[in-house]
Amino acid sequence: MAAYAGMETGGTLVGPYVARLDCGVTIFFLISGFLLYRPFVRARMSGDPQMDTKAYAWRRFLRIAPAYWVALTLTTIILGLPAVFTAAGIPEFYGLAQVYQPGTVVGGISQAWSVSVEVSFYAMLPLWAWLMRRLPARGQRGIFRQELVALGVMFAFALVWKEALIHNGANGGVRTTTWLLMLPAQLDLFALGMGLAVLSVWYQERERLPALLRPLDRFPALGWLVALAAFLVAARGIGLEGVFGEPLSRAQYTARWYLYALVALGLLLPAIFGDQSRGFLRRHVLSNRVLMYLGLISYSVFLWHQTVFIQMYRWNFQDHHIVHQYFPWVFIGIPISVAIASLSYYLIERPALRLKDRIGRRPQYRDEALAEPAPAEPAPVT
Repeated sequence: MAAYAGMETGGTLVGPYVARLDCGVTIFFLISGFLLYRPFVRARMSGDPQMDTKAYAWRRFLRIAPAYWVALTLTTIILGLPAVFTAAGIPEFYGLAQVYQPGTVVGGISQAWSVSVEVSFYAMLPLWAWLMRRLPARGQRGIFRQELVALGVMFAFALVWKEALIHNGANGGVRTTTWLLMLPAQLDLFALGMGLAVLSVWYQERERLPALLRPLDRFPALGWLVALAAFLVAARGIGLEGVFGEPLSRAQYTARWYLYALVALGLLLPAIFGDQSRGFLRRHVLSNRVLMYLGLISYSVFLWHQTVFIQMYRWNFQDHHIVHQYFPWVFIGIPISVAIASLSYYLIERPALRLKDRIGRRPQYRDEALAEPAPAEPAPVT
């Protein structure tokens, strides 16, 4: 939306900040790592059987595929997208394998490259949990240490992967390749979310949080202040202009990556640790019904918003300045996206999710979140 509204031109007051809203993909990768790994690590620490892999895979399929397939089909028809309804395009785009080819990574629903990464993570997670359970450990404390060490290795692997595969393009900036988008490059983000899952399981049985996290219990907004500070540094403190697709040096690329990770950690920590009934932030912001509803339909918003804005652009909405050039994109584009997403949720997602108990045994922990929010991010620049 920001790009269509002309906010990311380098000459606007909001440009440097709006351009950094692409941190959304980092936030959702951490959320996925936390929500999906927590039942696995909880079962390991309590000595319970691991989650049924067939049930897990079936639930992930229902959560992602039906709504995506419908959105991809209709978007391809409405926008006349090339290369989707072809012998090569059908298995690539409908199979969420577009992230592995430079020519397809932003094809189809362009922002769905991140769903392709998520699906790779979904496939990896049961194997990772199975391997961790094979490691001998003495008691819960041994498991706790083992989990954190293993996730530290995963984090380091992703860091080395990126540093080894970062190359400069023709403009002198880092060239975004499929190697920097696929799962191995994102594993440090997932590892952070999985680490939060390990910590939350460990401390839920303890009377007190560690000293480092106790201030968050009394003042949950501290986490959001950390997130805001990291966001402002990413926007104004590492030399970026706030232009869509601007070249990034190697140092800027790395700094932005981990500043975004700090933004995500700051936002998630108050929602994970501490008394969730304490503080204005938890009781009135995170529990706001409008925000909760948007979270409910967030996956469909993610799938449809780009289609809406592209069609509005084709209808020359950018040439009609009602009050301000931003007006039609905010007050027309967003409501239309939410309306379509609501239809998608109630007509496709919700009926599909009613089938979740048809395959495999039910999860042993009914209080765990079983469907995380979907990722949300702009298309990468290739």
